[in-house]
Amino acid sequence: MSGTMPVANAPVSFGVDEIIVDDAWMPDPMAVIDMIAELGYEGTELGPPGYLGDPGQVRERLAARGLELVGSFLPLRLSKPEHAEEDRAWLRATLETVRASAPHPERAIAILSDGFDSAERMRFAGRIPDHPEAWLPPERWPVLVDNLHRAAELCREAGFRVAIHPHAGTYLETADEIRRLLDAIDPSLLGLCLDTGHARFGGADPVRLVEDYHDLISHVHVKDCRVAVLDEVAREGLGMEAALVRGAFVELGAGDSGIGDVITALQRYGYRGWLVVEQDRFLFASDTLDTLRESQRRNRDFLRRLGI
Repeated sequence: MSGTMPVANAPVSFGVDEIIVDDAWMPDPMAVIDMIAELGYEGTELGPPGYLGDPGQVRERLAARGLELVGSFLPLRLSKPEHAEEDRAWLRATLETVRASAPHPERAIAILSDGFDSAERMRFAGRIPDHPEAWLPPERWPVLVDNLHRAAELCREAGFRVAIHPHAGTYLETADEIRRLLDAIDPSLLGLCLDTGHARFGGADPVRLVEDYHDLISHVHVKDCRVAVLDEVAREGLGMEAALVRGAFVELGAGDSGIGDVITALQRYGYRGWLVVEQDRFLFASDTLDTLRESQRRNRDFLRRLGI
């Protein structure tokens, strides 16, 4: 890894994610890996398990291109005790897959998230404070925190560092929810994956989160979010999927997440972990491998202009 903050990318920047599965097309995984390496990124996240190949293929493909497997996104239904055992079994199995896939498993991070299984949260994503019917019932909050700690323990037992990723469309989206969570977690078990785009989506100020919780930040997703798209979606009474399809998450510098100020704040507090460029996107028939390549080239160049 080079520099004080090595830079990675992820399959989600190329339209491959766990939320929207009806894109017009999907890029070939080998093309995605090749583009990430070609554009000067130093690593990738796993993306949906299996997309980049079986564990042996992933390890071989990344090693051949000098790429590191930075980590894996692991959504769990944290506030629902009826699913806890099933989700922990899935987590154990998936962690084995991640470990077997990583050229350097000791350096990979388990990125926990709440799940996307609440229709109300997806429907009102981006405007949760105005819809108390979608708020997490008070009795389920300690369940969420306890299940998160239990999941983090499993990840640590498997040899991974752990971070929680507040994410739009989940019960950890808004500024108040993020702060309540970060004030409740055990920092000896896990840290924060700061996603600058999802923070802005939920109404939080990413720079303020760095200022207030820099000691907890162990992983960063660099993502930009355009508030005008969220406002348009809200006026039409639409939710998370509409925001993604209409391009709420844009190239770095084209949105309202204050990426330059975030980087400055991270530098001021001595952050030395990964910056993972992510541009959650829906693929249209008009998108091509060339347009995806140039978009991620511009994202990498944006960070270079910041000295990263």
